[in-house]
Amino acid sequence: MNDTTIGFLLLGIGIVGVLAIVFAVTMRSGRAGRGPTPPRGVHLPPPSWLPVILSIGAALIGGGLAFRAEEQPIANPFLAVPGLLVLLYGIWGWVRAAGHEWRDTEHGSHDEPAGH
Repeated sequence: MNDTTIGFLLLGIGIVGVLAIVFAVTMRSGRAGRGPTPPRGVHLPPPSWLPVILSIGAALIGGGLAFRAEEQPIANPFLAVPGLLVLLYGIWGWVRAAGHEWRDTEHGSHDEPAGH
């Protein structure tokens, strides 16, 4: 199996993994039929560093795949492993932030004026 085949397999596994996570998160309500609709007041989230963190993690993984020695089977572990950890941290933070935003909106904190 050559490097290109391994790369495409890893890419395919990653895409399927992301789709599985999205499916699991959207189906968490357990209701059949149409998924939940966002409550009134859902808007763009506040500014965040999470997209930058995800980009740094992806860049480290890409660097690990590109800058590997001949004896390293898939990637340079000194770049790819920290990149994977940073990427997973970014995903975890983004999902957590979205959950907080959803709960805050459901409880009406965005609809009420400040001080009430």
